[in-house]
Amino acid sequence: MVATAEAGALPPWSVDPADRSTPLPALGDLLVAPALAYPDRTAISDGDTSYTFAQLEQGALAVAAWLTGQGVGEGDRVAVLAEKRSIMPALAVAVWKCGAVYAPLDGSEPAGRLEALLARLEPAVVIALDDREPTASASRFLGGTQLAAILSGPAAVHTTAARGPEEAAYIVWASGSAGEPQGVETSAAALTSYFGNHNQVLRITPDSRVLSLAPFHADVSLEDTLLPLSLGAFVYQFRSLPAGAVMRSVIGRERITHLIAVSMLLAMITGDGRQITRAKLPGLEVVMTGAQVCDPAVVRIWRQQLPETRFLHAFGPPEATVFSVGNEIGHADPEQGPAHPIGRPLRGMAAKLVKDGVEVQQPDTEGELWIGGAQVMRGYFDRPEETARHVVESDGIRYFRTGDVCAYDNAGDIVFRRHGDEEVVWLAGRRTHLGEIRRSALSRPGVDRAVPAVVRRNGRDVVALVVGSSARQTVADTQEHLRAVLPGYMRPTLMAWVRTGPAATTVQTVQTDERELVRRLDAAAQQSNSNYFAVSADGAVEPMDEV
Repeated sequence: MVATAEAGALPPWSVDPADRSTPLPALGDLLVAPALAYPDRTAISDGDTSYTFAQLEQGALAVAAWLTGQGVGEGDRVAVLAEKRSIMPALAVAVWKCGAVYAPLDGSEPAGRLEALLARLEPAVVIALDDREPTASASRFLGGTQLAAILSGPAAVHTTAARGPEEAAYIVWASGSAGEPQGVETSAAALTSYFGNHNQVLRITPDSRVLSLAPFHADVSLEDTLLPLSLGAFVYQFRSLPAGAVMRSVIGRERITHLIAVSMLLAMITGDGRQITRAKLPGLEVVMTGAQVCDPAVVRIWRQQLPETRFLHAFGPPEATVFSVGNEIGHADPEQGPAHPIGRPLRGMAAKLVKDGVEVQQPDTEGELWIGGAQVMRGYFDRPEETARHVVESDGIRYFRTGDVCAYDNAGDIVFRRHGDEEVVWLAGRRTHLGEIRRSALSRPGVDRAVPAVVRRNGRDVVALVVGSSARQTVADTQEHLRAVLPGYMRPTLMAWVRTGPAATTVQTVQTDERELVRRLDAAAQQSNSNYFAVSADGAVEPMDEV
């Protein structure tokens, strides 16, 4: 079923030609068309709470009216301590109705980290879905009980504030080379361009049913929740602990047509491949993975088991709005090498490979991937010097320098090789810079050396950290500090102490090769169940009692 113009034509990123001439909606009006076309249709569910399209829009209006009453206006930032709950898209839209900037943060982050991010944002209002104590940076705070009262109150009326398309729409945080979180500030024009560019590939319609696995503080949630909702599609918010069998069960039970899962989660869903069948996943039309380059073995299972299901691979950093490069993988190739190509830029976007300031186009010649076009961010929030380092103009197009080293294959597709910075790693499906761990550790008194790395233990990647200090107790103090300032996936599982300072031996002082330290720690961890190690006087890494 397609909405008629009278009922509220869908946005122009709809795949129906009848909607192509629809005026581009303001972000605050993303839910208006589906609420008019399908008011009583269930729009979203998180397994506990469901909302119809009319209820979502009314909830957004009610929260927007409250925000306006608190003085929130154009350009103000509203921080939302995000949870995986079905009300979240209404909160984003409510912020946009006020002409304000939506700034989602992980509500489960350590208090110290949250406070630091909020101090940088200086939000006009902080919204939480629970009844936690207001943070020190919250001049105005909307807690869960008050939010529930607003949502259950009388119907509200609110006019969406007019705001320029190039003004900031949202801020999400990415791990950066500066050793601290970097706020990626993206415009409304970039987001709506992305919706139009990527839905040409995803082909979400009002009949689609989308599984949302992305946390709401990540920009992928805009793709797997707000994009489908704007088109009248159903979205199921997955809130359980990620386990392959559970996710497969939801895909089957909820008749999911569009599965959007980062590579790590897709590998969990895939398992050994025996459960990837049409009988188990009857409605599945599209599988899209991305962020990390997907394991060819995982791709092969899906292409062999469900050949009629389209398999898409998306790539691109938050700085170019969710995803900006894509590849549809059409068949299972038993001869595929280390990875499939990441593909080509989305419609309307540009990409080029640059080496030593010169664009390279020959196959197998490596260069840094630059992504250009309307999806490129406005810049890093409150870090203009970082923006100047990473955003450049070439031939009249703004490009983001990704730092990714890529090459073209013989067909002209882009192949990812590695990141140019060895400290960029993938943890829990998230692109992470180890410099943030190092910087946090070095901020502790007594720590004069910090060497973070990722090692393999018990079949998974974990963070290892070598701490250099004159006192062993510093290791325990550093670990406690990191628990307070780093999210769980970035906290070290393995820690080693190397003595530094006047009491250090010559061997320990000279031992400066960080790779060798990590190699020795990794080897020792494979032979021991301990999580704590010490570098002895002869340079050996040995287990020690818990600190």
